[in-house]
Amino acid sequence: MKPEDIHRLFTKYFNEQNLEGLGTLYAENAMFIPGYGRNPIIGRENIKNELKPYFESRGTIYSISRSIYENGDTALIKSLWKYESEKGEVEEGTAMEVLKKTNEGVWVFIIDNPYGV
Repeated sequence: MKPEDIHRLFTKYFNEQNLEGLGTLYAENAMFIPGYGRNPIIGRENIKNELKPYFESRGTIYSISRSIYENGDTALIKSLWKYESEKGEVEEGTAMEVLKKTNEGVWVFIIDNPYGV
């Protein structure tokens, strides 16, 4: 697995509305930054609860890795994403993410900052 594979998997699981699959992409104690003025969400289960409302609408997400910097078992990624709800509403962002390579060779989010705040 390469660090950029996390976006392919995130897109796949999100568009399939596979919350358990999304959960596998986060370290147990990962941090998710939900946006301006909101406190970080800590922990895989809490992050899954934060993402769950997106499944109320059968929207589609797209994600593209723009820059990737690897240093041993840590990676910093900047990505662009776009979410289109089934009602045609569009949300876009530039994410900054920190990944960690597990002992099994799988990359997981340790910090997911989808709005780059």
